[in-house]
Amino acid sequence: MRLFLLNAISFCIPMALLAAEPENLLKPTNSVDSWRFELVEPAAGDAEATEKGVKFTVTEVDGTNWHVQTFQTDLDLKEGQSYTVKFKAMAPVYRSYQLVAGIDEDDWREIGLHEDLTASKTVSEESFTFTATGVAANKNRIGFVLGDEKGSLVIEDMTLTVAK
Repeated sequence: MRLFLLNAISFCIPMALLAAEPENLLKPTNSVDSWRFELVEPAAGDAEATEKGVKFTVTEVDGTNWHVQTFQTDLDLKEGQSYTVKFKAMAPVYRSYQLVAGIDEDDWREIGLHEDLTASKTVSEESFTFTATGVAANKNRIGFVLGDEKGSLVIEDMTLTVAK
């Protein structure tokens, strides 16, 4: 009987660990304070919280797409580590945008993630796995380049986790 109990306990513990959700490395998606919304004039726009996410609106563009961008910053990504980013996106009118990860200091280089995407009225569930290369300790960021066109983009349920 004692041997059976030990086997049952050792079997249950690994199953419980497998069911655990990986840690989300991002701040809450639906808090405007979680994001750094960057504008270079004359480009213009704003950000507002929604129930499950955040709505970024571009009201003026100037021909340089990174003149409207938004990021979660101060990420301590590890060199050579793979990460998975997931989120839901929608837009009231079809629009393009980019998902990028980069360092958050001069030279602003990308670190393994750049996706050209589109959003529409239909909610899309996006998932990308990338390997971080060329990172900076505690000075990495992930977010969206929005300045190609006017319009809104809603992002919900965004997570960044270490890839399994």
